[in-house]
Amino acid sequence: MDDADVLVTKINKWVGLQKSCARKLNKLAEELEEAVKAANVTKVVGSSVSVGGAAAMTAAGVLTILTGGAALPVLATVGAVGALASGTSMVTSVGSEAYSASKSKDIMKEAQKVLDELQNLEQEIKDLMQLLKGKASSSYDDDDSDDDDDGDGNIMEFFLRSEARQYGLNLPRSIRIRKVCGLQKINVSRRIRANEILLAASAVILVQALLLAAKQGGKKVASSVGKKAASAAAGCVAGGAVGLLFSVPELVNDCQNLDNNETEASRTLRENSRAIVTSAEETEEELQKIREALQKLSRIKFIIEKENRTHDEKRDLIEHAIKNSPDPAVQQWLRENAESDVFFNLVNLAKFIENKLNEEAEKKKNKDRDRKKIELVFLAHGEIGNWMIPARCLLPLTTITDVLLYSPWNCLLYPEAAYSIAKGSIQPQDRRFGCTNPDMCPFPLEAHITFNLPCYWNSMRNTGFQPIPNIMVSPVGTPGDMAFADFLALEREFGAPAANRYLIPYLAPWIGKVPFFVVTLAISLVLFFSGYEATVHLAACLGKSPRDAVMQEEYLKSQYAYTVNNTGMTVPAETIPFRYSPVFNMFKVVFGDVSPSFTG
Repeated sequence: MDDADVLVTKINKWVGLQKSCARKLNKLAEELEEAVKAANVTKVVGSSVSVGGAAAMTAAGVLTILTGGAALPVLATVGAVGALASGTSMVTSVGSEAYSASKSKDIMKEAQKVLDELQNLEQEIKDLMQLLKGKASSSYDDDDSDDDDDGDGNIMEFFLRSEARQYGLNLPRSIRIRKVCGLQKINVSRRIRANEILLAASAVILVQALLLAAKQGGKKVASSVGKKAASAAAGCVAGGAVGLLFSVPELVNDCQNLDNNETEASRTLRENSRAIVTSAEETEEELQKIREALQKLSRIKFIIEKENRTHDEKRDLIEHAIKNSPDPAVQQWLRENAESDVFFNLVNLAKFIENKLNEEAEKKKNKDRDRKKIELVFLAHGEIGNWMIPARCLLPLTTITDVLLYSPWNCLLYPEAAYSIAKGSIQPQDRRFGCTNPDMCPFPLEAHITFNLPCYWNSMRNTGFQPIPNIMVSPVGTPGDMAFADFLALEREFGAPAANRYLIPYLAPWIGKVPFFVVTLAISLVLFFSGYEATVHLAACLGKSPRDAVMQEEYLKSQYAYTVNNTGMTVPAETIPFRYSPVFNMFKVVFGDVSPSFTG
């Protein structure tokens, strides 16, 4: 059991303890009212804040501590409201001699027991929070600007991952579970420190003071009670836990003439009890929402792992995919194709890829986390259309860290270049361009080789929200075709430099031509549950279709690069040492057997 698991256990215990504390406060209120019947009203014990006011001041005080003073205006406002809510301040009519000393002692012991248990639990949770906060700084990028500024959003991720493991979900570190599950932002540590635990602790401290006053009575006791309450509050502040703010002079001097009695005090205790119960129930409700969301996620995992799915399961999977799709264009495609088997067949293909990855990992016996960072080379026939979509459509979940395109827009690919992409050896300076059809091409040779070309690859992650042409991919063969391997661990072909690099030929004619964004969506959904994080390399032509399609040429030149029709890309022949290997032959089947001698 790691620290996050322990934190989950303690928070669950904390919810129950708050309810127990509320019951104890109700009992103390009843005992106090019983004491009233036997006591003579003598003096008034008060303070500048009531029990309810202290709780409100506490929450603001903690916010001030947590924010280094930034919440002082909040403190002033909340403190004023708290004082107003308390009526006249912390007041109680003190009965003295008639109250049973032994009974008072028992009640105070019970109160002290609850107080001690709450304080101990609070400190344990705080210590765990601090430990996890240190781990979070090196485990997660706090890229959510709306998360709390003290890093508790990342602690929440530890909490969620611990809960997720209870449902068989071991998710990649790049995944932010709260976002995927659509959970509201809650700061567990601030809630604990500034709400339930503080309210319970302050209430018990004040009840103890009330009972002491009821036992002893008089102005002398009023001063004693004020000092005890202030001392308890100061001790908690020193421990970093509670921010009770007492004004001792006001406690003694300002409230002695107020005409209040024990009924008001007991009523305040019951109000605090209801507040504690309400707050605990709210936390319990939030925890239940977390568990329900994780249950749904566990169901999606179960559905993905099935090859044949019921109509309801298909509907749930489509809804999950829509929810995790970054753009309306992708969502619209999913809705329009919800009744076809295209997407579900792609999910099955992605599941096949995951199974192969697991087999390779088992062969390596490598349990290190780095094996989860993989390079997938997707080999397919490709083309682009004039429908523009945001580049982020190719990156639906963080399980796909990037998609790299290697040729300019409207450019064809030759086997040498595709082979170098798969190998991972291609460099920007290796690219050679020329005309693929010199006898019929209307453009001069210069048009194929003289254009602005960046010295880097076209990264969809860096392109982000900018539009790109929709890429369509189609199968290069069928399963069982002797020319293709259905899955290839490239390390066996190219050695250590290709470790964790895998070739995925698109061999699914029953699926046919599909948008590439749907392929990456299916892969990302499957990898989500496996713990893999992939960079996808597309080995495909990017020529426009139809050939007379009107493209946004000037924009595409600025986005990356754009070539005239009949332009192809290759690499020098000398960079391909094994031209007769089965792997190279695979690319020749896809991109042609003729290797041009481009010099540009």
